[in-house]
Parts: sequence; C-alpha cells; structure tokens
Amino acid sequence: MFTLADVATAAGRSPPPGAQSVAMRAAHFDSRRIEPDMLFVALPGARVNGNDFIGQAFGNGAAAVLCSRANYNQPLARQIVTDNPQLAFERLAGKLRARSTATVIGITGSNGKTTTKEALAAALSATSATLSTDRSENASVGVPTTLSRLEPCHRYAVMEIGAQVTGEISCYCAYAKPDAGVITSIAGAHLGLFGSIEAIVKAKAELLQALPQNGPVILNADDPWTKTLGRHASGPVTTFGRSEEADIRVFGTLRTEPLGTQVQIATGDFSEVIDVPSTAGAIDLALGAAFGAALSLDVGHEDALRGLASFEAPPHRMRLETLPGSGLLIDDTYNANTSSMSVALNVLREAPVRGRQIALLGDMFELGRHGPSEHVAVGRESAFVDQLLCVGELAAGIASGARAAGLEAVEVISADVEDGDSISQAVDDAISWAKNEIVAGDAVLVKASNGMGFARLAQAVREELAD
Repeated sequence: MFTLADVATAAGRSPPPGAQSVAMRAAHFDSRRIEPDMLFVALPGARVNGNDFIGQAFGNGAAAVLCSRANYNQPLARQIVTDNPQLAFERLAGKLRARSTATVIGITGSNGKTTTKEALAAALSATSATLSTDRSENASVGVPTTLSRLEPCHRYAVMEIGAQVTGEISCYCAYAKPDAGVITSIAGAHLGLFGSIEAIVKAKAELLQALPQNGPVILNADDPWTKTLGRHASGPVTTFGRSEEADIRVFGTLRTEPLGTQVQIATGDFSEVIDVPSTAGAIDLALGAAFGAALSLDVGHEDALRGLASFEAPPHRMRLETLPGSGLLIDDTYNANTSSMSVALNVLREAPVRGRQIALLGDMFELGRHGPSEHVAVGRESAFVDQLLCVGELAAGIASGARAAGLEAVEVISADVEDGDSISQAVDDAISWAKNEIVAGDAVLVKASNGMGFARLAQAVREELAD
C-alpha cells in the first residue's frame, strides 16, 4: 500500500492537500488493467502514449495518475505531473521495496524465466504469502509494477527480470534489491541485441553481483556457462539439472495418460515424483530450479513439494492438448529462440501418436546478424517431421535447412515482419494451410516468436480439429 503523497515525493513534487489520505494498493502502466484504488502510470510507448488514456484510467476507477501531461478534464489534484514518470515510478518502487520485509528472489535467464517464476511462487506459497510477477512483466515497467503490489503480509516476492542490453538488470536490481538469485539458462535469446553469448552471460551475472554477501544463488548444472556465472556468487550456490553432478537432480517423462510430464526430483537420499498436467519440454528444469531455490530459503522438502503440486504452467509455453484421433497439439507460441526451438522439436519427435508429425514454425526475432544461420540450423533439426510449414521473413532459412537435410514436404509463407498487416495475412494463410493439411491423429507443433501472432494459429488448429 502507498499514498498519493508517496507518488508525489517520488516525482519530486510537493504532495497536494489530502494526499496522505489517498491510498492505493497497486500501480499499472496499462489503463485497461486499472481497477479501483490503483495508480495509473502514463508512459510513452512505441505505438501509443499513456497520457492519452488518463481519462480511461479514471473511468476504470484509478485513484490517481502519474504522468508527463495533465488531462484537464480529469481531477487535477489526483494527477502528479513530472518530466520523467518512468524514473518517478522506479523511485516509488524502490521506496516500497525498502519498506518491505519480504525476501525478494530475482529470476533471469535466456529460457524458462516465467515458468520457473510460477513454479517457485507455488513452492513458496505452501508456507507463506508470496507475491510474484504477473504474466511476463519483467522489464522497465514490469519490475516496478510488481513491487507496487507488495503488502506487509508478503513473506516472499518472486521477481522475473529480463534484459536486452547489458546494464539493464543492474538498473532493476538497484531498487528491487534481490536477496537471492536464480539463473535458468544461457542461450541465444536476444542475440542480435547483445551481440554475443559472452555479453548475455555478463548481463545475467549482474543479478548475482547485486545480491547481498550471503545471498543464495541457484544455477543450472547442465549449462556450460554455470562455472563462469558461479564466480560472481558471493553466497551459497545450489545447482539443478539432469546430470548426476547437480545438487537437485531432475528427470522428466512425457506421458499421454494423463497428458503431461512426470517429473522426478531428487537430492541426497530424497526422491519424489510430481505430475505436471498438460505441459512438456524443460518443465523438469523449471521445477528443479524452484525446488532448489525453496530449499535455499529454508523451506522444507515436503512443503516445497506440496506447493509444486499446485503449480500450473503459463499459457502458450509448451502446453499440450489432446486432439481428435489421439492427436496432439504442442502450443509453444509465446516466444522462440534456437534453444527453445530445439526443446520443442524434441518433444514433437518423441510424441507417441499414430499420425504424422507436423511443425508450423515462424520467425525467431532479435537474433541480429545471427538470424539467417540460426534459422537454417532450426530447419536442419526439424527435418525429421512429416510436414513442415515455415512462416515469416527468415523462415525461408528454416525451409532451406530442412530441405538440405533431406525433407521434401516443406512449404513457405512469406511475411514482412515489420508490417503487422503482412504478419496477420501470413497467419491467415497458415490457418488455411493447416485446415487443409492437418487431420485427426496428427501431432502438431506451433512455435514462433510472440510477435508472429502464432497463438491465433494454435487456436485455429484446436478449433478446426474439434469441429
């Protein structure tokens, strides 16, 4: 909870009369998600300016607004105007963090951040009130948004932290003040922005450098960069992974009855199995990271497992659905990079179905100069499928890689990924293709970067076969 006086002080303004009595329970940057007793933070965006939606925010019940341009048709006494509302928002978040006694756990990594965040929140919630990042709000506006929801009852706060440039995580940690850190993996996500894997490692290590002297660190034992990352840890390090060397050993088995993954978690003499419904891929690693983090925070084995038993994977992240004729839909449409493509393709390869294996793959964004070669590599890895549809601009590289590896059943739908209408039309064409090609009993993987809009394609596949 915070007041209008807190907002004004963070913006470097004198609190208006009565500001101390205007209490708020949270803040958000999207006016559509504003509810009564919330602060609307009006920020400029790539396509819209939040200042244009102040009226909508008040209409939705906003208690106050932090903005750079006042709306004179709305209560001026409830609008805190500053040249830099983003900076004021971060200062407000830092003040709320400083007031809180919650243990903050930061989670970053190239893949699996959101799923690991949800798993750890579930594990910790078994014993204490736990706040966690909503959705994937893990960047400049998302981190302070999460901190704005801190309440005195919270014993833990699980913060997902993303980055596209070096120095970004350090900036967030300067006011989020994490007590413990989890790095899920190192891979080529945002490779075009960072320029190299080494730069990605440096950026992720910023989380560990921000921890207090004895802050627990959780790292992936199977990741080749873990030894390098471990040098930045000043506190105890717990590792998770599928290898025998991991402190928390995990192993996942894809199951069809019931549909999902059975995950074995073991440490020392302790071993237990958890069923994760309707989910596949690296879910075992996410649960292992969460279990290790919970133990490092002195949560007992049984309590952590009890919490993990209530875990539900986020939508569009390696979600499994049964299709007619014992077919299977693998919906992994939230995002994509070369590493996560490999994981998803492996699930498709192992899918126990009587029909064909079909992959609908789209562009992977933010790979920069590595984009063409990375798409070709994905194509080579996908050459085992019976049918491959490639959608996008660089997706032609997926097609060429698959053909070079011997796959003939390849089709390409081109799109200008800088043009939203072109992407939408390409997805429409992909939907038409899917309706004509996919039949009952097939296993279908749908995957691309989020900007390709493939969630709509996955929905069309499930609706078509359900008819």
